[in-house]
Amino acid sequence: MKDVRKKVAYLKGLVDGMDLNPESKETRLLKEIVDVLEQMAEALHDLHEDYEELEDYLESIDEDLYDLEDEVYDGEDEYEDEYEDEDDEEDEDDEEGDYIEVECPKCHEIVCFDADVLDDEDVVEVTCPNCETVVFINEEGEASAKPKGEKEKNSPDTDDI
Repeated sequence: MKDVRKKVAYLKGLVDGMDLNPESKETRLLKEIVDVLEQMAEALHDLHEDYEELEDYLESIDEDLYDLEDEVYDGEDEYEDEYEDEDDEEDEDDEEGDYIEVECPKCHEIVCFDADVLDDEDVVEVTCPNCETVVFINEEGEASAKPKGEKEKNSPDTDDI
């Protein structure tokens, strides 16, 4: 930044040192250009100083944040290990067959759903993700899967549509 200010000062000295007619338009134009350059160099210098100040401030905030993270998350590894053990146990439970498989009567796709639906007191309908056909209904806590190929009573035959 000092280099730009020095160059503008040098140009101003050149213009002042030239034997130019002070009343000519060219002289006034050169002096105005040099004045604008001087103002721009000063503004650029001010911006650079503000940038350096913000950079210092940002570094201090970053250091404070680092200290705060150390203070808050100190010993985090112990907690992570406990949670990882619990997650592993939950994953093992999921692998033990907590899912029910039902074949869709329309597209014959196997639809899997959580076995907890059987215990739900509300009416739950499980639909096939491919064809949107209801493949399982939990009516008032009693599970009832539609047998393969059986249609609901009192429902019109819509397979041909």
